[in-house]
Amino acid sequence: MTIQSYLSSLLEIGKSISEGTLKLIDAVSKPKLKVALISYYYQKPTISGVGIHVQNLAKYLVKHNCEVHIFCHGDEDSFYKENGAIIHTIGKILTSVSDTSSKKRLEYDIFESEVVKEIIRENSRRIFDIIHTHGALTKAAFILKKVYNIKWIHTFHAIEKLRVKKLSNEERQFEDLISWIEHTVNYCDGAIFVSNNLLKEGEKTYKLKSKVIIPNGVDLQLFDYYPITKKNVLFIGRFSKDKGVDILQKFIPSIMSVKDATFTAVCPGSPVRGELGEIRGSIQKMQDKYGERLKIIDKPQDQKILKELYRNCQVYIQPSKYESFGLCILEAMITGRPVVAFKVGGIPEVIGDSGFALANREGFIYKVKELLENKKECVVMGKKANERAKKFDWNLVAQKTIKYYEEVKK
Repeated sequence: MTIQSYLSSLLEIGKSISEGTLKLIDAVSKPKLKVALISYYYQKPTISGVGIHVQNLAKYLVKHNCEVHIFCHGDEDSFYKENGAIIHTIGKILTSVSDTSSKKRLEYDIFESEVVKEIIRENSRRIFDIIHTHGALTKAAFILKKVYNIKWIHTFHAIEKLRVKKLSNEERQFEDLISWIEHTVNYCDGAIFVSNNLLKEGEKTYKLKSKVIIPNGVDLQLFDYYPITKKNVLFIGRFSKDKGVDILQKFIPSIMSVKDATFTAVCPGSPVRGELGEIRGSIQKMQDKYGERLKIIDKPQDQKILKELYRNCQVYIQPSKYESFGLCILEAMITGRPVVAFKVGGIPEVIGDSGFALANREGFIYKVKELLENKKECVVMGKKANERAKKFDWNLVAQKTIKYYEEVKK
């Protein structure tokens, strides 16, 4: 090597080091993106897939250098830190309304009013770059955008005015109120849809400035592949008609007809009146009949417990009548379980060719029974499902979300 070429290489190395140093200084000196996540459901264990989504989104946004504040409901007004995020809890307001559906709607409304006040306080310390809403509660963000001109992004986990049509008679009485509140999303600066199917429905229903598809994610730090050891069917979902709990009345006896098969359902909620109360009563009679072979859990479970439940099943089912994505489907897939679901909403996009999305109840029941009798097929399909689920890594989802924040913020 000549002296001239040696000096040239030193200059190149010096230039490279200087550019790297400048990038590092720029990253350190650049203010963190300040994000407000609004979700009624967040605290663990949560009844809601939206709550799980927000827990993971917050965790991974922090990992990618964002300042994250979560505004959620809790037992009392408080704030604390969790995984680097700041949690602002809005205390429950005990109402005198006895009807469960009416009480829930009233508490949602009071919650949003309190969120406005809490975000105003925090915004006075340092202005939020983004308000990001999840679920049906959009009124607070709408008001804050109008008054303070903070950029607002909404993630559609469902089109509420369509989902409500699949609910019980008691819940449908608020259809006009739900549609009226959700109408405020027409004013958001950006909309995230968790599936292509949901985006198409959203485009038919609302006029949005900007929209993008960012799927739900799975936490690969928690969920992983596990071999099949038990002949059990698992279902996880709210005790609601849109999740298909009414189908269980016919499904359970069919599964019990398979030798040594068991069934576990995590269905938070114990309605005692109305349409859902009748369904719950019917399932209770089956519990009395089948004993330990049929296990119904009516309380929300922590993710670590759900992890063990996925591991202890051979087949996962999702009998939803409305499902924009299906987070539990993804968690079952990463565990290495074949999924049998109805062909609705975003489910086919999640499952792909590594599960079974069926059009009718008879085919659904037949496929589950067939899989219970064929462990080898379950193992093959489960490994395929595991590989597909890895594409939904939360690290990738968080990066796409931050990129969209920056685009909307410009």
